[in-house]
Amino acid sequence: MTPKIQNAGLITALLSLICAIIYYPGVYGPFIFDDLSNITGNSFLQIKNLNFSSLYSSATAGHAGPLQRPIAMLSFALNYHFAGGYSVSAFKITNIAIHYINTILVFILCLQLVKRTTINTIDFYYPKAIFWFASGVSLMWALHPINLTSVLYIVQRMTSLSTLFSLGCVIFYLYARNRWLNGAHPWQVSGLFCASLISLALALFSKENAALIPLIILLIEALLYPTEKPWNLINKLFKQQKIISLAVIITFSIVALLWAVDYAAGGFNNRPFTMLERVLTESRVLCFYISLILIPRIDAFGLFHDDIALSTSLFTPWTTITSIIFILGLLVTAFHYHKKNPLFALGIGWFFVGHLLESTFFPLEIAHEHRNNLPSIGIIIAAFSLIPLDKPVSKKVILGVLSVALILGSTTWLRAKQWGNYQSLAYYEASHHPNSPAIQALLSNAANQAGDIDVATQAIKRAMELEPNETAYALHYQNILAIHGREIPDELQQETLNRIKRNLATPSTILALQQIASCLDKQPCHPLKDNYLEWLNTFINNEPKNSTYYYFRGIANRATGLSLPALNDFQRAHELRKDFLHPLFEMVAILLKHGQINQAEFALQQLKSANKQSKNPRHTEIERLEKNIADLKTLIKQ
Repeated sequence: MTPKIQNAGLITALLSLICAIIYYPGVYGPFIFDDLSNITGNSFLQIKNLNFSSLYSSATAGHAGPLQRPIAMLSFALNYHFAGGYSVSAFKITNIAIHYINTILVFILCLQLVKRTTINTIDFYYPKAIFWFASGVSLMWALHPINLTSVLYIVQRMTSLSTLFSLGCVIFYLYARNRWLNGAHPWQVSGLFCASLISLALALFSKENAALIPLIILLIEALLYPTEKPWNLINKLFKQQKIISLAVIITFSIVALLWAVDYAAGGFNNRPFTMLERVLTESRVLCFYISLILIPRIDAFGLFHDDIALSTSLFTPWTTITSIIFILGLLVTAFHYHKKNPLFALGIGWFFVGHLLESTFFPLEIAHEHRNNLPSIGIIIAAFSLIPLDKPVSKKVILGVLSVALILGSTTWLRAKQWGNYQSLAYYEASHHPNSPAIQALLSNAANQAGDIDVATQAIKRAMELEPNETAYALHYQNILAIHGREIPDELQQETLNRIKRNLATPSTILALQQIASCLDKQPCHPLKDNYLEWLNTFINNEPKNSTYYYFRGIANRATGLSLPALNDFQRAHELRKDFLHPLFEMVAILLKHGQINQAEFALQQLKSANKQSKNPRHTEIERLEKNIADLKTLIKQ
């Protein structure tokens, strides 16, 4: 075995052990927040057979992003199948394995990038220096606490899978480019380019921000292949069309940008900030991300960062303008040194290109750490590029790198330990982010589960105070009081109705309605029935054509024993959204309960017809209903 292979095997085994050690304390932590709606509450992922129908239904069962992220959804379904259910440890171990694979890909990527920047040098020490550079970058990235939410927050497998295939896309492209320059067989080059394109497609269907990878590849081309542009041959063949081609590219880019801005503008109707406010705020957020990467303070990390104040102008707060100046200065510095230190320029460019979708004008939440899973590689590469490679790696440098690695690993291990159970996660997050309404709601729920009603009510009241534009917190407050047998004050119900009237219904509000609806049939939630119906009437007054509200009101009416109003609500919900199958299932269940077999069969026919048009058909459940109706008819005849 050659030393080179031995070194690669050693770093691979070492990185595997490191990933396992630092994330093990969080393996048994809970499913939280978006895990519930995307995974545990998604019945299409509960596959029992690995046939095409089941796999296709699970892959298309997502509702995040315009492409529905089928690769990630399929991975969740396979986790469920092979683990025999929603085993949280199985899901998290899979995420850790993906993070490990990504770490190895970062190592391979850095080898390719550094070899390219040192292509014209023959110094004896370069091979060893290149190996240590790639090892250092991959080690830092593997250990960095900014990646924790991409690993232990299960639903963010969407992000880590996108990173995996994005890295694969870039690596295959670099191999293809270098083979092309070395005169390899065209079929070999074509195969590598095809593998790159397939990786890009898989990345896009994991999460849509992989659409930025072509821009990263263009950046690599501009910085690392300055004299061997792939389009040089085309320019020689079509010299006269060069100006026309350039004009077409510029025009297409402008049109695409205008379309993206127009597309994004509509989404701000459901956000408590404007497009301009988000763009200004993101300048501070990007600087915050860089500070987290370079100076990882454990109390600065968090599941949510909704305690970041909005920038309403360039000078409010004043850090907005200074952040913009810092970003421009960093970009200018990278450009100035792009020939002398192309890896530094590439790393800075990689980071900002990686944030073009999630940290610009699109109507997403202000900040999340998992958005740095891929972009953070750029900052780490830029930092390591400042270590000279024209001489042996000194012991001081190695000791410094290992010291930083120890700090990063310890911080990540401590955070993973905090994520080990729901209560510790909530209490630590609340201590680090006391002004985050989402974290106060998390603390309230954790305290509620632990039976600490006083902390639960104090925390949810604090969440209501911090965020008057969120209705979900008032709904949760009433739910906590109800299940603990406490009286719900009339003032609280009035405040809840006022919030419904004046606020937009956020995804958190819809999730709260769904969670409470599933509880209305149970004794602890009975005191909420009348209030719940009043909420839904107000929601429907606000949005009379929203099928979801009629569905929830139907559930409330059914729980109250009002079967006819429930049937009417379910029918209305289906009429407003023909692909909405849940109301029809509820109708059949109510009709069968009252022995109205003919009407149940008619509703079942409606259900079967709608099921044919549905993107997520429910054949198994319908077959079960058909059997129940047949059995009931047989029983009546006897």
